Parts: sequence; C-alpha cells; structure tokens
Amino acid sequence: MVQRGLLGGQYQAISWSEAKKIHVATLEVLESTGMHCPSEKIIKVFEEGGAEVDRDNKRVRIPQHLVHEALQKVPHQIVFCGRNPANDILLEAGRVYFGMGGTPVPYIRDLATGEIRRPTKKDMEEATRLGDALPNMRFLMSIAGAFDVPYQVEYLHEFEVLFNNTEKPILYSAPGEYTCKRVLEMASAIAGNPEELRKRPTLTLYAETSSPLAFSAPNENIIEFAKWGVPFVNGATPMCGASAPMTLAGAMVVGNAENLATLTLAQLVRAHTPVVYSGWACVMDPITGRFAYGAPEFAMGVNALNMAMAKYYDLPSYGFGGCTDSKTPDAQAGAEVMMNCLVAGMSGVSLIHDCGYLAGGSVGSMEMAVIDDEIIGYVQRILRGIDVNDETLAVDVIKAVGPGGHFMSQKHTLDHVKKELYIPTLFDRASEVTWAREGKKQICEISREKAKKILKEHRPKPLPSDTKQKMTEIIRQAERELVTPS
Repeated sequence: MVQRGLLGGQYQAISWSEAKKIHVATLEVLESTGMHCPSEKIIKVFEEGGAEVDRDNKRVRIPQHLVHEALQKVPHQIVFCGRNPANDILLEAGRVYFGMGGTPVPYIRDLATGEIRRPTKKDMEEATRLGDALPNMRFLMSIAGAFDVPYQVEYLHEFEVLFNNTEKPILYSAPGEYTCKRVLEMASAIAGNPEELRKRPTLTLYAETSSPLAFSAPNENIIEFAKWGVPFVNGATPMCGASAPMTLAGAMVVGNAENLATLTLAQLVRAHTPVVYSGWACVMDPITGRFAYGAPEFAMGVNALNMAMAKYYDLPSYGFGGCTDSKTPDAQAGAEVMMNCLVAGMSGVSLIHDCGYLAGGSVGSMEMAVIDDEIIGYVQRILRGIDVNDETLAVDVIKAVGPGGHFMSQKHTLDHVKKELYIPTLFDRASEVTWAREGKKQICEISREKAKKILKEHRPKPLPSDTKQKMTEIIRQAERELVTPS
C-alpha cells in the first residue's frame, strides 16, 4: 500500500501572484538569454523540438510555448517505490517526506573516533544500512562515498551499495550518459526488465545543471532517464551574489529557469517523463565565501520559495532539511537542522534531503543522522497539527474528574497519550539527578551508541544472488572499459 505523507504548506513565503511574476520573468530569461549548452546531444533534442539553437556560441533559447507544452505533459504525481512495496511513497505537491544524505561527501566523521577522514565503500554500506533502519528516513541518498575504488566507476559502486543495503526508495547521482546507462541496467536487473522499472521506479536521478544558466555534458543523464521514463530531479544551485543576483527572488529566477529547461528537455525526449521540481535560491556567506547551509535565507530560498513555485506548477518538490554549517553534532547543528527541517516541512516540500550532513555538506555523520531522525519526529508531530472534535475536547472526561482531580488514570488519557504526544527515543527528558547518575552523557555520545547498535543488529532483506551477480558483472565490465590498468 502506498504511503501518503503528512501535508505541509502552513508556511507560505510568497503569494500565488508573486509566484506568477517569477514564472513570467523565468520565461523571458529562457527565451531571450537561454542556456549555455556544450553537449551536442542536448542541443539536438532542443533543435528538433523547436528551440532556437546558436551552435557557434553553444546557446539554446527556449520559446515560451515549448515550456508551457512541457508543463502540460509532466505528471503531477509520482509513486516513488522502494524495493519493498511497503516503503512506496506518493509524491505530489505538499506531501512531506524526509531522507538521509545527498550526493557523495568528500569526508565522513568516523563513528569510532570522531575524526574526519575520507569515506570508503564500507562506510557507504554502513551508512545505507543505518538509513534503512531509521524510521523517519523515507528515502535514501548518501552521507559517505566509495572513495577507495577507481574514480571512473565510483558511482556504480555506490549504487551497488544502495541497491544491496536498503529496501527504501533511492535518489542518487549518475553523471553522464555512460554511468547512467549502467545504473539503469542495474536497476532493471532488480526490477526484472525496463518496463517493470518504469512502472515501479525504485530510483530517481539527481542531476545538476551549472549555475548560472548552463547545461554540461554530464546532464546527458537526463536524456537517458527520460528515455526509460524514470523520474529525475535537477538540483540547480544558484547562489545569491555569486552565481545569481543578490536577491532571493532574482536567484529563484535563475534556479527556476534551469529547472524548467531540464523539465522541457525531458518532455521533448519522452512525453510524461516524471520530474520532481527543485527551484532553489541558495546563499553564499559573504565572509567565508562558502555555501551557507545554516543561513535563514537558505531555508527560505531552497524550501519556502522552492515549494511556492512547485505549488504553482502543481509538482512534487525537492529541498533541504538536515543540513548545517557546524563541523560537529552540537548546538549549532541542532538549531540549524531544526530550522531547515521545520521550514521545509511547513512549506510542504516533498523530498527533504541532506539529513546526516555537517560542514555545509562536506562531512557525513552517522551520529548526526540519528539526531536528525529524532528532530524529524518533532517536526512531523508539528505538521500533524491539533485535532479539535468532540473526542479531543473531552468535556465528559473533564466533568467526571471535576475540580482538584487528576487525569492520569483516565482511559481517555491512555487512549490518547501516544497519539497526542511525540515520545522521543533519543533526546533526554529525565531529571538532572538521573542524567548525572547515568553518566552525564552528551547527545553526540548517545547518538553514537544508537548508531553502533543499529549497525550491529540491522540487515535489510538481501537481493537474490543472481541479481547481485548481474550487478557485479555490470561493474566489472565498466572497469574493463573505463579504468586504465596501472
């Protein structure tokens, strides 16, 4: 049975008419300025579709009617499937789900020592199993990376880990045509055949255009996923004052243009290709020059503005949640993650990623992923809201107890305590005396112990051995074709 996530949308940063202004400005930019495009394959799709192509300057200008036609073809709902159908989730504008990780990170916080180091394929395997076990993580990306394999086939090894170690929906990167084709072959081996994969997409591609307003050769992966009719999302990252205008609205025009360009590309390849919208207005810290995950403007730009435009187009969306600029799982990390998760959830973003990230997306942390899972529980309780009806008003119970009584022994209390209250499994509400007696443990230590326990005990259902063998052979073939013997 397909799960239907909580509905967000309580926070609306801009009005429908303001969203329309962004849309109209975006159409003007796409038609007059267009997108830089060094890929002949992408240029050819647009040229045959009716766009204006300037090969000398590698520029594609997309007329308004092509964008409107594409928006009319794109599905408004997607069932994002897990290997286990019990994990299938319905994606549509306003339904909220949280997921662990993002693209491969250059560093990981060692679970045993707390030191920051380069991640390995084994780290990715452990992180994926952790995410598979955490109850509030509804889809998986990565908080590690297989940096101990040849770089030419890194993403194939990472997908092998994801396919083997989670039964939840997978959203991940596969840059370029070659890698993309091999990943789709692996996914097809699990599904049974390409048609079954199209019917039950257990993966969604994460693609990235180059802000401002540029395709790159790796974006040919969008063409491949569109040919198969499998969903993708394009994470354009225009930064205010750097790769976009300083204003959030201006940055959103750039991010929206890149998203509508990829959406149009996909519909020209194959009508009705599922697309998850992700128009972002990102922030560069003016002091450090770094991408600022913990900035309030970031939460507004990549979540509130993003969702406003997704709602305008009636599309599922993709935004940020568990991300922070802090280098350790500390108070700063907790504050920034709560801000991002709450703004994303209350905006109604469909797929909220980056849970388990530190240091502006440079470091993955299994302790932080566990903490984020708890924070998500709090946010989801807020999204559920407050029921006001005859049962919850409890007038008869109040009358029965009367002045000076208590409600602890009432059946009404027992019936509603777990429905009404979120009971934390990680955060500590005990007295200071109890806390001291039990070792004065800090949250990082508690979350580390929980992560270790999960890794010791949790194993997802394994894939059939013949399917594993098919994936292994695909990777070996890629290594033979791409990796030069030393």
